[in-house]
Amino acid sequence: MTSRNASTGRADDMTGMRETLEAGLTTSTALVERAIERAEAVNPQLNLIAWPNFERARAEAAVTRTGPLAGIPTMIKDAIMEKGVPASWGSAALRDHIAREDSPYTQAIANAGPISIARTTMPELGLNVVTESPLVGATRNPWNRDYAPGGSSGGAAAAVAAGVVPIAHASDGLGSIRHGAAPCGLVGLKPSRGRNFGDVAMRAISDLGVNGCVSRTVRDTAAWFDATQTRSPDAAFAPAPMVTAPIDTRLSIQAYSAVMRTGAAPDASVGRVFADTIDLLGRLGHRVADGSLPFDGPRAIGALNDIAEGRFVRSINDMAALIGRPIELADLEYRSATLVAAGRHIDDERYAGALQQMEKNVALYLERFDAIDIWMTPTFSTEIVRIGVFGPETSWDATRDHLIDYAGYCWIDNFAGTPSISLPLGFSDNGLPVGIQFATKPGGETLLLRLAYQLEAAIEWGQRTPPIWVCQE
Repeated sequence: MTSRNASTGRADDMTGMRETLEAGLTTSTALVERAIERAEAVNPQLNLIAWPNFERARAEAAVTRTGPLAGIPTMIKDAIMEKGVPASWGSAALRDHIAREDSPYTQAIANAGPISIARTTMPELGLNVVTESPLVGATRNPWNRDYAPGGSSGGAAAAVAAGVVPIAHASDGLGSIRHGAAPCGLVGLKPSRGRNFGDVAMRAISDLGVNGCVSRTVRDTAAWFDATQTRSPDAAFAPAPMVTAPIDTRLSIQAYSAVMRTGAAPDASVGRVFADTIDLLGRLGHRVADGSLPFDGPRAIGALNDIAEGRFVRSINDMAALIGRPIELADLEYRSATLVAAGRHIDDERYAGALQQMEKNVALYLERFDAIDIWMTPTFSTEIVRIGVFGPETSWDATRDHLIDYAGYCWIDNFAGTPSISLPLGFSDNGLPVGIQFATKPGGETLLLRLAYQLEAAIEWGQRTPPIWVCQE
């Protein structure tokens, strides 16, 4: 682990790059070229690029761009469509699919003005907490190449953590922004349902997926969020203001760390960081109390499993329609094939019953925010896993309980539509990042970002870089 002197400024984050651009000290062409050089240098070690867009990025950098993030190099996860560019969702079955149009969030990014140099890796079709697939192989963590960078936004997280780009697009269906941020020591904000450009119609608990970013600094995440939120008069929320300052009021926080399925405690390293964070919050003046789970944990996990399995097999049909041909089990990695097999046991009645149970869980969870400001949990229950633990050769049935115990804190915010943020608040005994998650009521991103600014000032996590670090500005 290395440190950078805070007195040197933050020229390596997105906001710092924008300042140098506006001051005329660099050009978008130069920033993009350096990002491409860094990507080419580090990709053999980390394997974070699904599809390079280098020439397209160079052409875009040569043209004057507008928007609050104009000219900044970034990367887009292989999970949304960019017209004329491969969109494979991490699957070899979709390797030849070329997007015919932009996704709405792709348009939001384009309107903000950054330039994507490549599409980042993800696991096959997204339902995993590591980033490994037969399409591109295993993406590795710059803090330690033997470990996973999280998933499904692991390629984006590895790219930002290694300094290839200051910020990258990520997406989150059951935790993936946060599940990428935490293993790589990054900030990962999951916005509220309906908050983003293009998401005005998203109102049901089954509308799980949202887009966002991973970054090294709170100010970068705040700027990206501000630039990509919807300002439609029909939106679920009024536009949030640009957040630039820490919280200056006392918050009521409930802390919960037990594994939902079993009630077991998190491992020692996670428990230590969680306790240290509670102590820090107390010293900052906040009221932190132990929280009990507002719903029945094992029953909720049962409903979650039914929904995840049933939804995955149903999504295969959507993908088949997208590419214009059936997708057979033989087209998928072994893990995905076993997940499809499990999902075929979830008939429509059972699937609807699981959604009804989840409605009850969501109501109880949202009710908790009538009494508190923040719900706090670990992002993962243990130190991040090694490459191969949840890889494409593993069976869904054999690893499901391990996966849900490991990553089973984040999903409720996707069903509830609540915003949540994972922050890098410590390290395991082996020197690997540990993330702590904070959630609040729908529309409360401003509160989360202000708390994040306060914790960032206390911890100064942006000054720490991993052993594989290529941004020598």
